[in-house]
Amino acid sequence: TVTVSHRYLDDDNAPVETLAGLMPLQWKRAPAMGYATSVRSARGLVKFAPMTGFDYDLPSVGVLPALPLIDGSLNETELRGLVEDFVAGGTGYWNTANDTYWNGKAVGRLSEVLAIADQLGMADEATTLRDWLKGELADWMSAERDGTLDSENYFVYDPNWSTLLGMEESFASHQQLNDHHFHYGYFIRAAAEVCRVDKAFCSDEQYGQMFELLIRDYAGGKNDPMFPYLRNFDPANGFSWASGHANFVRGNNNESTSEAANAYGAMVLYGLVTGNDDIMERGMYLHASTSATYWEYWNDIDGYLGGDPDARNFPPGYPRITTSIIWGDGSAFSTWFSPAFAHILGIQGLPSNPLIMHVGLFADYLDDYVALGLEESPNGKPSGLPNGHWTDLWWNLWSMTDADAAIADYEATGSYEPEAGEAPAHTYHWIYTMRALGELQTGTGALTADYPAAMAFETDAGVTSYVVYNYSDDAITVTFSDGTVVEAAANAFAIETVALVLSKRLCSNPAHTAAGLFFCVLSVLKTLVSQCPLSDPYEPKFAGESLMLGHRKSGGEIRE
Repeated sequence: TVTVSHRYLDDDNAPVETLAGLMPLQWKRAPAMGYATSVRSARGLVKFAPMTGFDYDLPSVGVLPALPLIDGSLNETELRGLVEDFVAGGTGYWNTANDTYWNGKAVGRLSEVLAIADQLGMADEATTLRDWLKGELADWMSAERDGTLDSENYFVYDPNWSTLLGMEESFASHQQLNDHHFHYGYFIRAAAEVCRVDKAFCSDEQYGQMFELLIRDYAGGKNDPMFPYLRNFDPANGFSWASGHANFVRGNNNESTSEAANAYGAMVLYGLVTGNDDIMERGMYLHASTSATYWEYWNDIDGYLGGDPDARNFPPGYPRITTSIIWGDGSAFSTWFSPAFAHILGIQGLPSNPLIMHVGLFADYLDDYVALGLEESPNGKPSGLPNGHWTDLWWNLWSMTDADAAIADYEATGSYEPEAGEAPAHTYHWIYTMRALGELQTGTGALTADYPAAMAFETDAGVTSYVVYNYSDDAITVTFSDGTVVEAAANAFAIETVALVLSKRLCSNPAHTAAGLFFCVLSVLKTLVSQCPLSDPYEPKFAGESLMLGHRKSGGEIRE
Protein backbone atom coordinates (compact mmCIF):
# COMPACT_ATOMS: atom_id res chain seq x y z
CA THR A 1 0.00 0.00 0.00
CA VAL A 2 1.21 3.49 -0.91
CA THR A 3 0.21 6.41 1.33
CA VAL A 4 -0.09 9.72 -0.54
CA SER A 5 0.12 12.96 1.44
CA HIS A 6 -1.00 16.38 0.16
CA ARG A 7 -0.11 19.44 2.25
CA TYR A 8 -0.96 23.13 1.73
CA LEU A 9 1.98 25.30 2.77
CA ASP A 10 3.00 28.95 2.49
CA ASP A 11 6.38 30.22 1.32
CA ASP A 12 7.82 29.44 4.76
CA ASN A 13 6.51 25.85 4.65
CA ALA A 14 3.92 26.64 7.33
CA PRO A 15 0.48 24.95 7.05
CA VAL A 16 -2.26 26.98 5.39
CA GLU A 17 -5.94 26.15 5.81
CA THR A 18 -7.93 26.28 2.59
CA LEU A 19 -11.16 24.93 1.15
CA ALA A 20 -9.79 21.96 -0.77
CA GLY A 21 -11.67 19.89 -3.31
CA LEU A 22 -11.01 16.15 -3.30
CA MET A 23 -11.74 14.20 -6.46
CA PRO A 24 -13.09 10.62 -6.36
CA LEU A 25 -9.60 9.08 -6.31
CA GLN A 26 -8.91 10.94 -3.08
CA TRP A 27 -12.17 11.16 -1.12
CA LYS A 28 -12.99 7.49 -1.63
CA ARG A 29 -9.64 6.53 -0.07
CA ALA A 30 -9.09 9.28 2.52
CA PRO A 31 -10.30 9.13 6.15
CA ALA A 32 -13.79 10.51 6.62
CA MET A 33 -13.96 14.29 7.05
CA GLY A 34 -16.68 16.91 7.27
CA TYR A 35 -17.32 18.01 3.70
CA ALA A 36 -18.90 21.46 3.35
CA THR A 37 -20.20 21.07 -0.18
CA SER A 38 -19.70 19.18 -3.43
CA VAL A 39 -19.96 19.68 -7.17
CA ARG A 40 -20.19 17.31 -10.11
CA SER A 41 -17.12 17.51 -12.42
CA ALA A 42 -15.74 15.78 -15.50
CA ARG A 43 -14.08 13.25 -13.19
CA GLY A 44 -17.07 12.71 -10.93
CA LEU A 45 -18.14 14.28 -7.65
CA VAL A 46 -15.63 16.71 -6.09
CA LYS A 47 -16.06 17.14 -2.32
CA PHE A 48 -14.86 20.26 -0.53
CA ALA A 49 -13.71 20.63 3.08
CA PRO A 50 -11.56 23.12 5.00
CA MET A 51 -8.16 21.57 5.67
CA THR A 52 -4.40 22.02 5.69
CA GLY A 53 -3.85 18.71 3.94
CA PHE A 54 -5.04 15.13 3.59
CA ASP A 55 -3.74 11.57 3.15
CA TYR A 56 -5.08 8.63 1.22
CA ASP A 57 -3.94 5.07 0.56
CA LEU A 58 -3.42 3.36 -2.80
CA PRO A 59 -3.19 -0.44 -2.87
CA SER A 60 -0.36 -1.88 -4.94
CA VAL A 61 -1.04 -4.60 -7.49
CA GLY A 62 2.63 -5.61 -7.35
CA VAL A 63 5.11 -6.16 -10.16
CA LEU A 64 6.94 -9.19 -11.57
CA PRO A 65 9.63 -9.49 -14.26
CA ALA A 66 7.45 -12.07 -16.03
CA LEU A 67 4.79 -14.62 -15.26
CA PRO A 68 6.38 -17.70 -13.69
CA LEU A 69 6.77 -21.02 -15.46
CA ILE A 70 4.48 -23.43 -13.62
CA ASP A 71 5.08 -27.16 -13.82
CA GLY A 72 2.39 -28.97 -15.76
CA SER A 73 0.62 -25.81 -16.91
CA LEU A 74 1.66 -26.04 -20.56
CA ASN A 75 3.53 -28.05 -23.16
CA GLU A 76 7.15 -27.05 -22.58
CA THR A 77 8.23 -28.61 -25.87
CA GLU A 78 5.81 -26.35 -27.74
CA LEU A 79 6.92 -23.30 -25.77
CA ARG A 80 10.56 -24.08 -26.44
CA GLY A 81 9.80 -24.35 -30.13
CA LEU A 82 8.17 -20.89 -30.11
CA VAL A 83 11.21 -19.42 -28.36
CA GLU A 84 13.49 -21.09 -30.89
CA ASP A 85 11.39 -19.68 -33.74
CA PHE A 86 11.70 -16.19 -32.28
CA VAL A 87 15.48 -16.49 -31.90
CA ALA A 88 15.82 -17.90 -35.43
CA GLY A 89 14.06 -14.82 -36.79
CA GLY A 90 17.22 -12.83 -36.13
CA THR A 91 17.81 -9.13 -35.87
CA GLY A 92 15.72 -8.25 -38.92
CA TYR A 93 12.73 -9.82 -37.19
CA TRP A 94 13.49 -8.53 -33.70
CA ASN A 95 13.53 -4.89 -34.74
CA THR A 96 13.10 -2.83 -37.90
CA ALA A 97 12.55 0.61 -36.31
CA ASN A 98 14.87 3.46 -35.36
CA ASP A 99 12.47 5.70 -33.40
CA THR A 100 11.88 5.72 -29.67
CA TYR A 101 8.37 4.24 -29.76
CA TRP A 102 8.55 1.36 -32.23
CA ASN A 103 12.13 0.48 -31.32
CA GLY A 104 11.04 0.67 -27.69
CA LYS A 105 8.24 -1.79 -28.34
CA ALA A 106 10.74 -4.08 -30.06
CA VAL A 107 13.13 -4.21 -27.09
CA GLY A 108 10.13 -4.68 -24.80
CA ARG A 109 8.89 -7.64 -26.84
CA LEU A 110 12.30 -9.26 -26.88
CA SER A 111 12.61 -8.78 -23.11
CA GLU A 112 9.47 -10.86 -22.56
CA VAL A 113 10.83 -13.74 -24.66
CA LEU A 114 14.21 -13.47 -22.93
CA ALA A 115 12.55 -13.91 -19.53
CA ILE A 116 10.81 -17.06 -20.79
CA ALA A 117 14.03 -18.48 -22.24
CA ASP A 118 15.75 -17.97 -18.90
CA GLN A 119 13.01 -19.83 -17.03
CA LEU A 120 13.14 -22.71 -19.51
CA GLY A 121 16.88 -23.03 -19.02
CA MET A 122 17.52 -22.30 -22.71
CA ALA A 123 20.98 -20.89 -22.02
CA ASP A 124 22.14 -20.48 -25.63
CA GLU A 125 18.94 -18.76 -26.74
CA ALA A 126 18.87 -16.54 -23.66
CA THR A 127 22.48 -15.50 -24.24
CA THR A 128 21.76 -14.67 -27.88
CA LEU A 129 18.79 -12.50 -26.96
CA ARG A 130 20.48 -10.83 -24.00
CA ASP A 131 23.62 -10.00 -25.99
CA TRP A 132 21.56 -8.39 -28.76
CA LEU A 133 19.47 -6.48 -26.24
CA LYS A 134 22.59 -5.20 -24.48
CA GLY A 135 24.00 -4.02 -27.78
CA GLU A 136 20.77 -2.27 -28.75
CA LEU A 137 20.45 -0.53 -25.39
CA ALA A 138 24.14 0.40 -25.37
CA ASP A 139 23.69 1.98 -28.80
CA TRP A 140 20.79 4.11 -27.57
CA MET A 141 22.56 5.04 -24.33
CA SER A 142 25.69 6.32 -26.08
CA ALA A 143 26.52 8.61 -28.99
CA GLU A 144 28.57 6.02 -30.85
CA ARG A 145 28.58 2.37 -31.75
CA ASP A 146 31.75 0.40 -32.45
CA GLY A 147 33.74 3.63 -32.51
CA THR A 148 31.51 5.42 -35.04
CA LEU A 149 29.41 8.43 -34.09
CA ASP A 150 25.69 7.72 -34.27
CA SER A 151 23.44 9.29 -36.86
CA GLU A 152 20.43 7.67 -35.15
CA ASN A 153 19.60 5.73 -31.97
CA TYR A 154 20.86 8.20 -29.38
CA PHE A 155 19.51 10.78 -26.94
CA VAL A 156 20.31 14.46 -26.68
CA TYR A 157 19.48 16.86 -23.86
CA ASP A 158 17.63 20.09 -24.74
CA PRO A 159 18.26 22.68 -22.00
CA ASN A 160 15.67 25.08 -23.43
CA TRP A 161 12.87 22.62 -22.76
CA SER A 162 14.54 20.66 -19.94
CA THR A 163 14.07 17.38 -21.71
CA LEU A 164 15.81 14.38 -23.22
CA LEU A 165 15.05 13.80 -26.90
CA GLY A 166 15.52 10.46 -28.63
CA MET A 167 16.71 10.35 -32.22
CA GLU A 168 14.48 9.60 -34.03
CA GLU A 169 11.18 10.86 -32.74
CA SER A 170 7.69 9.52 -33.32
CA PHE A 171 4.20 10.76 -32.42
CA ALA A 172 5.62 14.29 -32.02
CA SER A 173 7.75 13.38 -29.02
CA HIS A 174 10.12 16.19 -30.12
CA GLN A 175 7.80 18.72 -31.69
CA GLN A 176 5.23 18.61 -28.90
CA LEU A 177 7.06 16.66 -26.17
CA ASN A 178 4.35 14.01 -26.31
CA ASP A 179 4.38 10.52 -24.78
CA HIS A 180 7.86 10.47 -23.23
CA HIS A 181 6.79 8.02 -20.53
CA PHE A 182 5.14 5.74 -23.10
CA HIS A 183 8.31 5.59 -25.21
CA TYR A 184 11.11 5.64 -22.65
CA GLY A 185 9.38 3.18 -20.32
CA TYR A 186 10.03 0.38 -22.81
CA PHE A 187 13.78 1.00 -22.61
CA ILE A 188 13.72 0.92 -18.81
CA ARG A 189 11.67 -2.28 -18.90
CA ALA A 190 14.32 -3.82 -21.18
CA ALA A 191 17.18 -2.55 -19.01
CA ALA A 192 15.59 -4.09 -15.91
CA GLU A 193 15.36 -7.46 -17.66
CA VAL A 194 19.00 -7.38 -18.78
CA CYS A 195 20.19 -6.31 -15.34
CA ARG A 196 18.09 -8.92 -13.57
CA VAL A 197 20.87 -11.30 -14.64
CA ASP A 198 23.74 -8.93 -15.51
CA LYS A 199 23.53 -6.25 -12.81
CA ALA A 200 26.81 -4.66 -13.85
CA PHE A 201 25.16 -3.44 -17.06
CA CYS A 202 23.11 -1.00 -14.97
CA SER A 203 26.03 0.18 -12.87
CA ASP A 204 27.39 3.73 -12.97
CA GLU A 205 30.47 2.38 -14.74
CA GLN A 206 28.35 1.11 -17.65
CA TYR A 207 24.91 2.47 -18.56
CA GLY A 208 23.17 3.06 -15.24
CA GLN A 209 23.52 6.83 -15.33
CA MET A 210 21.92 7.02 -18.77
CA PHE A 211 19.03 4.74 -17.79
CA GLU A 212 18.42 6.94 -14.77
CA LEU A 213 18.52 10.01 -17.01
CA LEU A 214 15.62 8.55 -19.01
CA ILE A 215 13.69 7.93 -15.79
CA ARG A 216 14.40 11.47 -14.62
CA ASP A 217 13.05 12.79 -17.92
CA TYR A 218 9.65 11.09 -17.69
CA ALA A 219 9.30 10.79 -13.90
CA GLY A 220 11.88 13.00 -12.22
CA GLY A 221 11.95 13.68 -8.50
CA LYS A 222 11.43 17.03 -6.82
CA ASN A 223 14.01 19.78 -7.28
CA ASP A 224 15.75 18.05 -10.17
CA PRO A 225 17.91 20.75 -11.82
CA MET A 226 17.48 19.23 -15.29
CA PHE A 227 13.89 17.97 -15.48
CA PRO A 228 10.38 18.89 -14.29
CA TYR A 229 8.79 16.99 -11.43
CA LEU A 230 7.08 13.84 -12.81
CA ARG A 231 6.62 15.54 -16.22
CA ASN A 232 3.43 13.98 -17.68
CA PHE A 233 2.01 12.80 -14.35
CA ASP A 234 -0.67 14.93 -12.66
CA PRO A 235 -0.74 14.35 -8.86
CA ALA A 236 -4.15 16.01 -8.49
CA ASN A 237 -5.86 13.81 -11.05
CA GLY A 238 -3.67 10.83 -10.17
CA PHE A 239 -2.81 9.86 -13.75
CA SER A 240 -0.52 11.01 -16.54
CA TRP A 241 -1.39 13.13 -19.56
CA ALA A 242 -0.03 12.32 -23.02
CA SER A 243 0.24 15.67 -24.78
CA GLY A 244 3.23 17.90 -24.13
CA HIS A 245 1.58 21.12 -25.24
CA ALA A 246 -1.97 20.44 -23.97
CA ASN A 247 -3.22 23.05 -26.44
CA PHE A 248 -6.64 21.55 -27.17
CA VAL A 249 -10.08 23.05 -26.71
CA ARG A 250 -10.88 20.10 -24.45
CA GLY A 251 -7.66 20.42 -22.44
CA ASN A 252 -5.08 17.66 -22.24
CA ASN A 253 -5.77 13.98 -22.90
CA ASN A 254 -4.58 10.48 -22.13
CA GLU A 255 -5.31 7.24 -23.94
CA SER A 256 -3.17 4.21 -22.99
CA THR A 257 -3.07 3.83 -19.21
CA SER A 258 -1.33 0.50 -19.71
CA GLU A 259 1.69 2.03 -21.42
CA ALA A 260 1.91 4.47 -18.52
CA ALA A 261 1.72 1.54 -16.09
CA ASN A 262 4.47 -0.19 -18.07
CA ALA A 263 6.72 2.87 -17.70
CA TYR A 264 6.07 3.31 -13.98
CA GLY A 265 6.20 -0.42 -13.22
CA ALA A 266 9.52 -0.56 -15.07
CA MET A 267 10.83 1.99 -12.55
CA VAL A 268 9.93 -0.42 -9.74
CA LEU A 269 11.76 -3.28 -11.46
CA TYR A 270 14.75 -1.07 -12.18
CA GLY A 271 14.85 0.22 -8.62
CA LEU A 272 14.72 -3.32 -7.26
CA VAL A 273 17.46 -4.64 -9.52
CA THR A 274 19.80 -1.68 -8.83
CA GLY A 275 18.94 -1.16 -5.17
CA ASN A 276 17.76 2.40 -5.87
CA ASP A 277 14.95 2.83 -3.33
CA ASP A 278 14.12 6.36 -4.48
CA ILE A 279 13.32 5.21 -8.03
CA MET A 280 11.52 2.12 -6.74
CA GLU A 281 9.28 4.02 -4.33
CA ARG A 282 8.47 6.78 -6.81
CA GLY A 283 7.59 4.11 -9.34
CA MET A 284 5.36 2.33 -6.81
CA TYR A 285 3.36 5.52 -6.26
CA LEU A 286 2.98 6.27 -9.96
CA HIS A 287 2.13 2.65 -10.76
CA ALA A 288 -0.44 2.30 -7.98
CA SER A 289 -2.07 5.63 -8.85
CA THR A 290 -2.24 4.74 -12.54
CA SER A 291 -3.98 1.48 -11.63
CA ALA A 292 -6.47 3.15 -9.30
CA THR A 293 -7.39 5.94 -11.72
CA TYR A 294 -7.85 3.44 -14.55
CA TRP A 295 -10.66 1.91 -12.53
CA GLU A 296 -12.01 5.24 -11.30
CA TYR A 297 -12.04 7.33 -14.45
CA TRP A 298 -11.69 5.01 -17.45
CA ASN A 299 -14.10 2.34 -16.18
CA ASP A 300 -16.14 3.95 -13.37
CA ILE A 301 -16.04 0.68 -11.45
CA ASP A 302 -18.31 1.96 -8.66
CA GLY A 303 -20.90 2.96 -11.23
CA TYR A 304 -20.62 -0.49 -12.78
CA LEU A 305 -21.05 -2.22 -9.42
CA GLY A 306 -23.95 0.02 -8.40
CA GLY A 307 -24.75 1.44 -4.99
CA ASP A 308 -23.98 4.98 -3.83
CA PRO A 309 -24.85 7.39 -6.69
CA ASP A 310 -22.25 9.85 -5.38
CA ALA A 311 -19.56 7.28 -6.16
CA ARG A 312 -20.53 7.10 -9.84
CA ASN A 313 -18.09 9.04 -12.06
CA PHE A 314 -19.55 8.71 -15.56
CA PRO A 315 -22.28 11.24 -16.35
CA PRO A 316 -25.91 10.09 -16.25
CA GLY A 317 -26.94 8.38 -19.44
CA TYR A 318 -23.43 7.44 -20.54
CA PRO A 319 -24.08 4.24 -22.54
CA ARG A 320 -20.78 2.36 -22.17
CA ILE A 321 -19.06 0.58 -19.30
CA THR A 322 -15.73 2.15 -20.28
CA THR A 323 -14.05 4.93 -22.20
CA SER A 324 -10.71 5.11 -23.93
CA ILE A 325 -9.51 8.71 -23.98
CA ILE A 326 -9.78 10.91 -20.91
CA TRP A 327 -9.92 14.63 -21.71
CA GLY A 328 -9.71 17.56 -19.37
CA ASP A 329 -13.42 18.22 -19.89
CA GLY A 330 -14.65 14.63 -20.11
CA SER A 331 -13.88 11.54 -22.18
CA ALA A 332 -14.21 9.97 -25.63
CA PHE A 333 -14.98 6.40 -26.65
CA SER A 334 -12.40 6.42 -29.43
CA THR A 335 -8.70 6.24 -30.20
CA TRP A 336 -6.38 8.57 -32.08
CA PHE A 337 -5.88 5.97 -34.81
CA SER A 338 -8.93 3.71 -35.19
CA PRO A 339 -12.70 3.49 -34.65
CA ALA A 340 -12.56 -0.31 -34.11
CA PHE A 341 -13.78 -1.54 -30.74
CA ALA A 342 -10.86 -4.00 -30.60
CA HIS A 343 -8.51 -1.01 -30.64
CA ILE A 344 -10.60 1.33 -28.48
CA LEU A 345 -10.61 -1.20 -25.64
CA GLY A 346 -7.46 -3.10 -26.54
CA ILE A 347 -5.26 -0.02 -26.18
CA GLN A 348 -5.59 -0.47 -22.40
CA GLY A 349 -4.04 -3.95 -22.64
CA LEU A 350 -0.67 -3.31 -24.23
CA PRO A 351 2.11 -4.09 -23.74
CA SER A 352 0.96 -7.42 -22.38
CA ASN A 353 3.17 -8.07 -19.38
CA PRO A 354 2.89 -8.29 -15.56
CA LEU A 355 3.29 -4.51 -15.22
CA ILE A 356 -0.28 -4.03 -16.49
CA MET A 357 -1.98 -6.73 -14.42
CA HIS A 358 -4.31 -4.10 -12.92
CA VAL A 359 -6.60 -4.49 -15.95
CA GLY A 360 -7.66 -7.89 -14.56
CA LEU A 361 -8.65 -6.78 -11.07
CA PHE A 362 -12.43 -7.14 -11.46
CA ALA A 363 -13.12 -10.37 -13.29
CA ASP A 364 -16.88 -9.91 -13.72
CA TYR A 365 -16.29 -6.49 -15.21
CA LEU A 366 -13.56 -7.90 -17.47
CA ASP A 367 -16.04 -10.44 -18.83
CA ASP A 368 -18.20 -7.56 -20.07
CA TYR A 369 -15.17 -5.58 -21.21
CA VAL A 370 -13.95 -8.46 -23.38
CA ALA A 371 -17.43 -8.96 -24.81
CA LEU A 372 -17.60 -5.29 -25.78
CA GLY A 373 -14.09 -5.29 -27.24
CA LEU A 374 -14.96 -8.30 -29.39
CA GLU A 375 -18.43 -7.04 -30.34
CA GLU A 376 -17.34 -6.39 -33.92
CA SER A 377 -15.68 -9.78 -34.32
CA PRO A 378 -17.91 -11.99 -36.53
CA ASN A 379 -17.64 -14.91 -34.10
CA GLY A 380 -17.37 -12.83 -30.94
CA LYS A 381 -13.88 -14.19 -30.32
CA PRO A 382 -10.31 -12.99 -30.93
CA SER A 383 -9.98 -15.48 -33.81
CA GLY A 384 -12.66 -13.58 -35.70
CA LEU A 385 -10.80 -10.27 -35.67
CA PRO A 386 -9.16 -9.10 -38.89
CA ASN A 387 -5.40 -8.76 -39.12
CA GLY A 388 -4.12 -5.73 -37.25
CA HIS A 389 -6.86 -5.87 -34.62
CA TRP A 390 -4.68 -7.51 -31.98
CA THR A 391 -5.97 -11.06 -31.84
CA ASP A 392 -3.18 -12.13 -29.47
CA LEU A 393 -3.68 -9.25 -27.05
CA TRP A 394 -7.34 -10.17 -26.80
CA TRP A 395 -6.46 -13.79 -25.98
CA ASN A 396 -4.22 -12.46 -23.24
CA LEU A 397 -6.94 -10.17 -21.83
CA TRP A 398 -9.59 -12.89 -22.07
CA SER A 399 -7.34 -15.36 -20.25
CA MET A 400 -7.33 -13.09 -17.20
CA THR A 401 -11.03 -13.83 -16.66
CA ASP A 402 -11.78 -16.98 -18.71
CA ALA A 403 -8.56 -18.73 -19.66
CA ASP A 404 -10.31 -21.92 -20.80
CA ALA A 405 -12.31 -19.99 -23.41
CA ALA A 406 -9.25 -18.04 -24.54
CA ILE A 407 -7.20 -21.22 -24.90
CA ALA A 408 -9.97 -23.01 -26.80
CA ASP A 409 -10.13 -20.16 -29.32
CA TYR A 410 -6.32 -20.00 -29.53
CA GLU A 411 -6.03 -23.72 -30.19
CA ALA A 412 -8.74 -23.57 -32.87
CA THR A 413 -6.87 -20.83 -34.75
CA GLY A 414 -4.47 -21.93 -37.45
CA SER A 415 -2.57 -18.66 -37.88
CA TYR A 416 -2.79 -15.03 -36.84
CA GLU A 417 -0.86 -11.77 -37.13
CA PRO A 418 0.94 -10.88 -33.85
CA GLU A 419 0.64 -7.36 -32.48
CA ALA A 420 3.89 -5.40 -32.92
CA GLY A 421 4.87 -5.65 -29.26
CA GLU A 422 3.79 -9.25 -28.73
CA ALA A 423 5.58 -12.52 -29.54
CA PRO A 424 3.87 -15.92 -30.09
CA ALA A 425 6.02 -17.49 -27.36
CA HIS A 426 4.80 -14.87 -24.88
CA THR A 427 1.15 -15.29 -25.88
CA TYR A 428 1.34 -19.08 -25.44
CA HIS A 429 3.08 -18.79 -22.07
CA TRP A 430 0.67 -16.09 -20.87
CA ILE A 431 -2.67 -17.74 -21.58
CA TYR A 432 -1.72 -21.16 -20.23
CA THR A 433 -0.08 -19.68 -17.14
CA MET A 434 -3.16 -17.55 -16.44
CA ARG A 435 -5.24 -20.74 -16.53
CA ALA A 436 -2.98 -22.24 -13.88
CA LEU A 437 -2.90 -19.09 -11.72
CA GLY A 438 -6.49 -17.83 -11.96
CA GLU A 439 -7.70 -14.32 -11.22
CA LEU A 440 -5.58 -11.55 -9.71
CA GLN A 441 -6.15 -10.95 -5.99
CA THR A 442 -3.66 -8.20 -5.10
CA GLY A 443 -4.48 -4.62 -6.04
CA THR A 444 -7.77 -3.80 -4.34
CA GLY A 445 -6.33 -3.54 -0.82
CA ALA A 446 -8.00 -6.75 0.36
CA LEU A 447 -4.70 -8.63 0.03
CA THR A 448 -1.30 -6.95 0.20
CA ALA A 449 2.37 -7.98 0.47
CA ASP A 450 5.36 -6.41 2.18
CA TYR A 451 7.57 -6.65 -0.93
CA PRO A 452 6.96 -4.91 -4.28
CA ALA A 453 7.64 -7.91 -6.56
CA ALA A 454 4.77 -10.01 -5.27
CA MET A 455 1.27 -10.91 -6.51
CA ALA A 456 -1.43 -13.41 -5.64
CA PHE A 457 -3.93 -15.22 -7.85
CA GLU A 458 -6.88 -17.52 -7.16
CA THR A 459 -8.52 -20.15 -9.34
CA ASP A 460 -12.25 -20.88 -9.44
CA ALA A 461 -11.46 -24.03 -7.45
CA GLY A 462 -10.18 -21.90 -4.57
CA VAL A 463 -6.44 -22.48 -5.07
CA THR A 464 -4.42 -19.35 -4.28
CA SER A 465 -0.90 -18.93 -5.68
CA TYR A 466 1.34 -16.39 -3.96
CA VAL A 467 4.03 -15.45 -6.47
CA VAL A 468 7.25 -13.63 -5.54
CA TYR A 469 10.37 -12.75 -7.47
CA ASN A 470 13.34 -11.99 -5.23
CA TYR A 471 15.62 -9.38 -6.80
CA SER A 472 18.21 -9.46 -4.02
CA ASP A 473 21.33 -11.60 -3.75
CA ASP A 474 20.10 -13.05 -0.46
CA ALA A 475 17.08 -15.12 0.45
CA ILE A 476 14.10 -13.09 1.69
CA THR A 477 10.83 -13.73 3.49
CA VAL A 478 7.72 -12.10 2.01
CA THR A 479 4.57 -11.89 4.12
CA PHE A 480 1.10 -11.35 2.68
CA SER A 481 -1.59 -9.63 4.72
CA ASP A 482 -3.59 -12.87 5.10
CA GLY A 483 -0.65 -14.36 6.98
CA THR A 484 0.80 -16.40 4.11
CA VAL A 485 4.60 -16.45 4.15
CA VAL A 486 6.74 -17.06 1.07
CA GLU A 487 10.43 -17.92 1.40
CA ALA A 488 12.18 -16.77 -1.76
CA ALA A 489 15.71 -17.77 -2.74
CA ALA A 490 18.05 -15.13 -4.15
CA ASN A 491 17.33 -13.90 -7.69
CA ALA A 492 14.55 -16.39 -8.27
CA PHE A 493 10.82 -16.98 -8.39
CA ALA A 494 9.04 -18.54 -5.43
CA ILE A 495 5.42 -19.71 -5.38
CA GLU A 496 3.40 -20.72 -2.34
CA THR A 497 0.12 -22.47 -3.13
CA VAL A 498 -2.77 -22.69 -0.68
CA ALA A 499 -5.93 -24.65 -1.45
CA LEU A 500 -9.22 -23.52 0.04
CA VAL A 501 -11.31 -26.06 -1.80
CA LEU A 502 -15.13 -25.80 -1.81
CA SER A 503 -15.28 -22.34 -0.21
CA LYS A 504 -16.23 -20.65 -3.48
CA ARG A 505 -18.28 -23.51 -4.88
CA LEU A 506 -20.49 -24.04 -1.85
CA CYS A 507 -20.48 -20.91 0.27
CA SER A 508 -21.73 -18.80 -2.62
CA ASN A 509 -24.63 -21.19 -3.25
CA PRO A 510 -27.86 -19.84 -1.72
CA ALA A 511 -29.34 -23.36 -1.58
CA HIS A 512 -26.85 -24.90 0.87
CA THR A 513 -27.11 -28.51 1.93
CA ALA A 514 -26.20 -29.31 5.51
CA ALA A 515 -22.92 -30.82 4.34
CA GLY A 516 -22.27 -27.76 2.19
CA LEU A 517 -22.70 -25.41 5.11
CA PHE A 518 -20.40 -27.60 7.19
CA PHE A 519 -17.65 -27.41 4.60
CA CYS A 520 -18.11 -23.64 4.34
CA VAL A 521 -17.68 -23.19 8.07
CA LEU A 522 -14.75 -25.60 8.08
CA SER A 523 -13.04 -23.61 5.32
CA VAL A 524 -13.38 -20.42 7.37
CA LEU A 525 -12.02 -22.20 10.43
CA LYS A 526 -9.10 -23.46 8.38
CA THR A 527 -8.20 -19.88 7.48
CA LEU A 528 -8.33 -18.81 11.12
CA VAL A 529 -6.35 -21.83 12.35
CA SER A 530 -3.65 -21.35 9.71
CA GLN A 531 -2.86 -17.90 11.12
CA CYS A 532 -2.54 -19.06 14.76
CA PRO A 533 0.45 -20.91 16.24
CA LEU A 534 -0.49 -24.39 17.43
CA SER A 535 1.38 -26.59 19.86
CA ASP A 536 -0.32 -29.73 18.46
CA PRO A 537 2.24 -31.42 16.17
CA TYR A 538 -0.72 -32.63 14.11
CA GLU A 539 -1.71 -29.15 12.97
CA PRO A 540 -4.90 -29.37 10.84
CA LYS A 541 -4.34 -29.13 7.11
CA PHE A 542 -7.86 -28.92 5.72
CA ALA A 543 -8.72 -29.49 2.07
CA GLY A 544 -12.27 -30.09 0.96
CA GLU A 545 -11.83 -33.39 -0.86
CA SER A 546 -9.88 -34.86 2.10
CA LEU A 547 -12.65 -34.37 4.66
CA MET A 548 -15.26 -36.66 6.12
CA LEU A 549 -17.94 -35.47 8.49
CA GLY A 550 -16.27 -35.31 11.89
CA HIS A 551 -12.99 -36.74 10.67
CA ARG A 552 -9.81 -35.71 8.90
CA LYS A 553 -7.56 -37.75 6.64
CA SER A 554 -3.90 -37.65 7.63
CA GLY A 555 -1.18 -39.89 6.28
CA GLY A 556 -3.68 -42.32 4.79
CA GLU A 557 -5.71 -42.93 7.94
CA ILE A 558 -8.84 -41.40 9.42
CA ARG A 559 -8.14 -39.52 12.68
CA GLU A 560 -10.61 -37.87 15.07
